[in-house]
Amino acid sequence: MKRIALVLLVLGILLAACSSGGPGTSPDPGGSGDGGDAEHPTGSDEAIFIIDFEGGFVPVQFHATATPVFVLLGDGRVIVQGMQTLEYPGPALPPLMERTLTEEGIQAVLRAIGDTNLFTSDLDLRGAANFVADAPDTVFILNGGGQEVTVRVYGLGTLAPGQDMPPGISSAEVQAHAVLQQLHEQMLALETWLPAGAWEDEGWQPYEPGAFRLYVRDVTGQPIERGDLPEEVRTWPTDADPAAFGEEQAFFGDGTRCGVVEGQEAAIWLEELSSANQLTLWAPSADPDARFSVAPRPLLPHEEVACPELVGA
Repeated sequence: MKRIALVLLVLGILLAACSSGGPGTSPDPGGSGDGGDAEHPTGSDEAIFIIDFEGGFVPVQFHATATPVFVLLGDGRVIVQGMQTLEYPGPALPPLMERTLTEEGIQAVLRAIGDTNLFTSDLDLRGAANFVADAPDTVFILNGGGQEVTVRVYGLGTLAPGQDMPPGISSAEVQAHAVLQQLHEQMLALETWLPAGAWEDEGWQPYEPGAFRLYVRDVTGQPIERGDLPEEVRTWPTDADPAAFGEEQAFFGDGTRCGVVEGQEAAIWLEELSSANQLTLWAPSADPDARFSVAPRPLLPHEEVACPELVGA
């Protein structure tokens, strides 16, 4: 219950970071300076704009498996988190959705970013730490319009114009919070303000990852909190030995190992995970009495097919 409460706390902060707002209207897309189209990466594995979250008082498993909330790739694909439910146990593989922008749509997004006037150089806004503890950082990463900029804001949604502020927080930082809240909301509701010509396809489709990080833990003989739900055990779907899969991740402190799968192995795990839930366990065919939990992290096209160290997560 403590873990659920912590996750709900962070979800509440993330939801507070959203506020309504319309698109930008500047004629200078992405701050290009000449009124023309902004340059940007064009590769299918290159990111133009990312919104992600880091830190916060949540379990390390949350950090390990969380995906960015918004990614715009060079080929116009937008990947976002799909609809989340409060059912328990939830799906083993939370949904990701994708849709493709035309060049017109990409330029409209870059204009909205440029309109904020906050992406001219790296920016780190930490004033909210004066009165909010254990909040996550919202991280905006831009590679477009001639800019490679990271804007990081602590506790987005906790500062608002008009409220009494403790010492050390400037009005400029309060205004930046409001602007970034609006940008965050715009990016998560592109279809509400982009013109019809901004999209190459008619609607959002499930994103099918071509690679995964799999966080595997031996839970043989360990009690699993499942209430009245029966145990669901499946046969490990590949030839890999789960006991020796990947490398141990010291930061977890419980023997969790991380390994990556891609290609045909990833396709097998995509099918397997798509019908599993958070409490599903796997047993190798050679040892049907063993039990292993699997926490997947779908990899996005711009991400390295590797297991990062979660130092200081």
